[in-house]
Amino acid sequence: MYLGGMAVTYRQLRVETPLANVVSAPEWAHAVLVMGLMVGGGLGVAAAIVDRRSTAASWVLIAIGTAAAVAWCLWATRDDAMVQMLFAAAPPLIAFAVVAELMRQLHVHFN
Repeated sequence: MYLGGMAVTYRQLRVETPLANVVSAPEWAHAVLVMGLMVGGGLGVAAAIVDRRSTAASWVLIAIGTAAAVAWCLWATRDDAMVQMLFAAAPPLIAFAVVAELMRQLHVHFN
């Protein structure tokens, strides 16, 4: 579920880049930056749970990445119907929910 949500989100983010005129980088790089926040934050939470440290900073990265991905997906579908926009925003939210449950399970296992 997590990998599927991330893959769909990445493909959506590559379709239309709102920062194309601001940052001169390939369109895939914009998507990688947003997805990197989500993946890096998830790895940070997992490492913090294993080491029994605070996970707050890593959750902030995940939240920022998820919010950016949702905003980007909504922006890319701004001319579509509301239902299409909701479906476009669902994959990053699903990825967030799945990683939150995975981290909860890790937390239970290691504490």
